[in-house]
Amino acid sequence: MNKYILITLFTFCCAQVFGQSITINDLTNISNLPNDEAHNYVVAGKGFKQEYLQDVGGNTIEHLHKTGTDKKEESLIIGECTKLSNGTILRTVTYKSQTTQHLFNLITQAKSVGLKMNIQGADAVNNIYMFDNNFFHITIKVNRDNTFGSVVVKQKEFLGFD
Repeated sequence: MNKYILITLFTFCCAQVFGQSITINDLTNISNLPNDEAHNYVVAGKGFKQEYLQDVGGNTIEHLHKTGTDKKEESLIIGECTKLSNGTILRTVTYKSQTTQHLFNLITQAKSVGLKMNIQGADAVNNIYMFDNNFFHITIKVNRDNTFGSVVVKQKEFLGFD
């Protein structure tokens, strides 16, 4: 009996330790969704709350946030897009976190899903990691003092041949 209580307790503790709410696959999936579907996905499924809406050139950009159990903020920006002349919409999703371990986890996930790391470098403020494939360009920046960082996922124009 004690063994089951210990296993249950250990399971709940581990669930609290790993509190990352967004994965690299979530970010790429969100970038493929229209704004209303992306909103539903992150609000209902990931626990984010709408902070405010912003109108930029007739396009509605939504800013969402989430406060973790450690009281550190995560934020998500959806709705940024570029409309091509053929009507295709290329979306951009931006994720920001005050927990740099989440960002390092996203770097590991990007490598494990087969994204090619094009650049690993630094500027005066951030360590910069750039990943790429045929569909996405992903830039991960982690502040050099490890206090915050961001992930920007941009859809790429894909020219398919029929």
